[in-house]
Amino acid sequence: MAESLIDESSSKTQIILLLILAVSMVSSASIFIRLSTSPPLVIVFWRTLYGALLMAVIGAARRDFSALRKPVVRENWHWLIAIGVTLSLHFSTWFQSLSMTSIAASVVLVNSSPIFTALLSTLILGESLRRRSWVGIIIAVVGAVFLAWGDFGGTDFVALTGDLLALTGALFLALYFIGGRRFAKEMPITVYTSVIYFIAAITTLGFCIPLNLNVLVFEPTEVMIFIGLAIFPTVLGHSVNNYLLTKVPAYVVSSAVLGEPIGATILAALIFFELPGPTTIIGFIVILIGVAMVLADIVTKERSRVSSLDDTNGS
Repeated sequence: MAESLIDESSSKTQIILLLILAVSMVSSASIFIRLSTSPPLVIVFWRTLYGALLMAVIGAARRDFSALRKPVVRENWHWLIAIGVTLSLHFSTWFQSLSMTSIAASVVLVNSSPIFTALLSTLILGESLRRRSWVGIIIAVVGAVFLAWGDFGGTDFVALTGDLLALTGALFLALYFIGGRRFAKEMPITVYTSVIYFIAAITTLGFCIPLNLNVLVFEPTEVMIFIGLAIFPTVLGHSVNNYLLTKVPAYVVSSAVLGEPIGATILAALIFFELPGPTTIIGFIVILIGVAMVLADIVTKERSRVSSLDDTNGS
């Protein structure tokens, strides 16, 4: 019998509820970031540091940290460090983009990560993409160009730079998801996330120091924003996503995350009265259609692979 796409220790209902929780929580991230007056890198530092501390407390209460003595953890420290650095780069590029372009544009572009996942699978893993995936990629690229052209055509180079930073963040998010799918299942999720978040915090601090950014921010409102970022989009969002990566394929998590642009755009309209223009809305929809096509093709391909393995094992 081939391996099920969903870990048999978890029910489909549980998976769906966790996906809904994660998407609703990560949708709040862009709002917290916009509310903060601190530099983007400082926000990244405190978000990941507080996130690491919260997950470490939960892990300590559950006595999960004995897993650090396991050979599989000791032998893969270099990969954990690489994943933590990747998370820092994802947050750093995306947070900066939010200060330069609209929330709708930034969030939809950063969540185009499945496109990069598909391309990386071809370039690194040698997994050929089918025609439908290539069509989806082309559609998403056209949508991204259209969205960015709205900024460029208006000579808003700051917004265009923000769009490009969001796309860069999408690339790092794809790498982060791939790493999580490979290594998160090797240890308790509290241990994995606290280690990854702490490495991300140290990496971001390394960016802040040469830029002379003051990370010692203790103004009550800012601290509350940092803690809010750590609790809602980090612990209840990213950490839940990392847990889900141990239960379902990465494309399932990636597809659910596509709900974030919708939630973030609605929140931005309600809180900041930031309504996306026609160009942004069109680009937004085209990108989501393209990404959805890629994900649908990946799902079909994966199911065909599992069915083929079932037939082989049954013969």
